[in-house]
Amino acid sequence: MKTFLIVLIAFAINPVLGQKSIDLANVYYRSSPLNSVSDSIGKKSLNTIGADFKLPIVLNEDNVLIFCGDYQQSSIVSTVEKERTISFSSSTLQIGLEHKWNAKSKMLFMSMTRLNSDFSSIDASHFQQGGLALGTTSRNENFDWKYGLYYNAEFFGPMFVPLFGFKWKINEHWRFKVVVPVNLEISYTTDKNLIAGLKFEGVNGSFRTNQNAMGVDSYIDKADNNLWAFTEFEMGKNVWFHLKAGYSILRKYRMYSNDDTIDWKLGPVNFGNDRVDVSPAFDNGLSFEARMIYRLPL
Repeated sequence: MKTFLIVLIAFAINPVLGQKSIDLANVYYRSSPLNSVSDSIGKKSLNTIGADFKLPIVLNEDNVLIFCGDYQQSSIVSTVEKERTISFSSSTLQIGLEHKWNAKSKMLFMSMTRLNSDFSSIDASHFQQGGLALGTTSRNENFDWKYGLYYNAEFFGPMFVPLFGFKWKINEHWRFKVVVPVNLEISYTTDKNLIAGLKFEGVNGSFRTNQNAMGVDSYIDKADNNLWAFTEFEMGKNVWFHLKAGYSILRKYRMYSNDDTIDWKLGPVNFGNDRVDVSPAFDNGLSFEARMIYRLPL
């Protein structure tokens, strides 16, 4: 869901109303090179390129209209020549409204339509519809509560993710942000526009593909959780460079036939999961990401 749910959570943690800056655009490259594969002497690499943008339009002091979009292209490449490269992508349009109820509380409502496909063929079954409601209540100027619900019509079945967390400005340098179960970040900011820290990101999504080894129309079930160390600094006016390195936790990329689904999913828990167990495409491993950010001060 990143650049899916993660992008939206990052936006909602720092809502337009009352924040000091906003990331209007990102371009990035991520690689997880040469991961071990169970029962194979080969290695597999996961490479991703992506971009996203946000366009907030302030309607009045209580309402902000929000347009977001993102594109992400991924490929799984094997060192074994006879194994095909598996490619899949996601294109997403997000439209929402942030409403300020009073001096302490606000709510973000987002609708998401995405095309998750390998683009070998496209029909209505390659589209997904989702939504997000995320509230913020300020306890004081340094501490905000976060709470809400995310939904998406995944190809494996409907997925619901209850969300709860907070944003805490510990002092002038330290920040702590968390929205369980998808995002946790602790960071330190110097006086010279340099930021460093640790973060966890949990991602789950699905993609249509006809690249099953048996030639059966299928979908990829992606669960990618990473613990990162990161740093970012301002390269020029409003342009930031972000670099992070990390290791995956319980990462699983699995391929199932289209009719092999679950009843529904609540957070990380599957209900009515009678799918035939299949091996992940590769094991856990290191990941690296470089990102360029256009950050506009407000």
